[in-house]
Order: sequence, then C-alpha cells, then structure tokens
Amino acid sequence: MIPRRATQRAWIQSLLLHGLILVLLVVGIRSALVHGSGEPVPPAAHPVQARVVNGKAVEQAWAAYQKRRQEREQAREEQAQALAAKAARARAEQRAAAAHLAALRAEQARALIAQKAALARLQTEKLAQQKALAAMAARQAAAHEAQVQALQALQAERRRAVQAAEARKRAEQEAEAAAAARERRRSELSAWVAAIRSQVENAWIRPPGVHGDLSCAVSVTLAPGGGVVAAHLGQCNGSASVRQSVLTAVFRASPLPMPTDPAIFKRHLIFDFHPGSVP
Repeated sequence: MIPRRATQRAWIQSLLLHGLILVLLVVGIRSALVHGSGEPVPPAAHPVQARVVNGKAVEQAWAAYQKRRQEREQAREEQAQALAAKAARARAEQRAAAAHLAALRAEQARALIAQKAALARLQTEKLAQQKALAAMAARQAAAHEAQVQALQALQAERRRAVQAAEARKRAEQEAEAAAAARERRRSELSAWVAAIRSQVENAWIRPPGVHGDLSCAVSVTLAPGGGVVAAHLGQCNGSASVRQSVLTAVFRASPLPMPTDPAIFKRHLIFDFHPGSVP
C-alpha cells in the first residue's frame, strides 16, 4: 500500500496547483473586462504572490476526503455484497428451477411412459374388439347368406310349383280346348255330313221295289265350292238300279252344302246313304 504521508503530500500539492490555476483564470477574466475589447489582451506582468495555506484546513479537507472515500468503498463493498447475495440467490433459484425442471421432466417422462402403456393397452383392446366385430360380422354375413339362399331356394321351389301348376293348368286348358275343338269339329262335321246326306236324299228318286232298310256308303270328291267332281259307292245292299239312282242323286244334289267352318272342309268325303222308309 502507498504510505499515508506520501498520499497527504501529493494531495496538498494537487490542491496548491489547482489554487494557482484558479488565480490565473480570475486575473485573465478581470483584464478582459477592464480593456472592454473582444481581442485578447496580453497578460500584464505581475509578480505572483505566494499565499500561506492553512494546514488545519488541509487536514480537515483530507479527513473529509478520506471519509468520503471510505464511505464510497464501504458503499461499493456493500453493493458488491448485495450483488454477491443477489447472485447467490439467483444461483440458488436457478438450481431450484433446474431441480424443479428435472423433476417435471422426470414426471413428464413417467407420464409419457404411462400414456404409451395405456395407449398400447387401448390399441390391443381395440384390435381385439375389431377382431371380435369382424368375426361377428362374418357370422352374421354367413347367416344372412344362408337365409338368403334358403329364401331363394324356397322362392325357386314356389316358382317351380307355380310354373308346374300353371303348366298343368295350361295343359288341361289346352286339352280341354283341343277336346272342345275336336268335339266342335266332329259336331260341325256331323252337321255338314248330315246336311249333305239330307240334300242327297232329297235329290234321290226312289226306284220301284226298294226295301226300307237300304244302306249305301257314298264316297264323293268335292270341288272348293262344294261341286261334286266324282262319286263312288262302297258297300251297298241295293240292286244295280238302286245303286245307280243313288249316284244320280249325288250329282243331282251338286253343289253340296259347305261347312260353316272352312277348316273342316274335305275334298274326299264318305257318308252313309240311308233313306229309311221314305216312299
């Protein structure tokens, strides 16, 4: 450390130097005011008078300076202590915050592990549920398919039964219609043959000596309009003259009657000539 006496001596010399500079400045300002000119005036040659400095005042000033210096150093020390305490508190708070952050991170890590485990369990349960639902859906689909197939088979069987019934009904109707048509044709043919027989019998001239049970099978060939093209007798129990009279009656009755239904018309027709007891 610097000795106290040397420090006091340097401080006194600094005060004397500053005092001298102050005296010179005051003298320069007064000279400028006396001359009243804005131009600088060369300083007058005045002898510098030395002044006696009061040593007690200097000591008091030095003591005051030392006191202020100690106060500043104490303030700086107190400020440094306050800053150190503040830094210590900050470091403690940082350590506490770091510990809290570490604990929080650990808790978050544990929570994340627990969440992952829970998620894994949920996924496993979800997969099991999906498999169960898929199996149930497959069973339901199979049951539905079986029901559909059974229903389709039943419907097909019903359709076949209905079709068979309808076919039987159509066959019966067709058979009835055919039978009715045959009966109608037989009836119309019988009526046509009866009309021809009647017209031939009406045209026949009975020869003398014809017995009452005359019966001849007459075969005729007809033209589209009913005209007789040819006539022949089959089995006949009459004499030659009677047979000729029958053939003559056939040609005399031409044209023979036509059937009401043109579909039953026949070019070759055989009918029985049996006039009975007609005189």
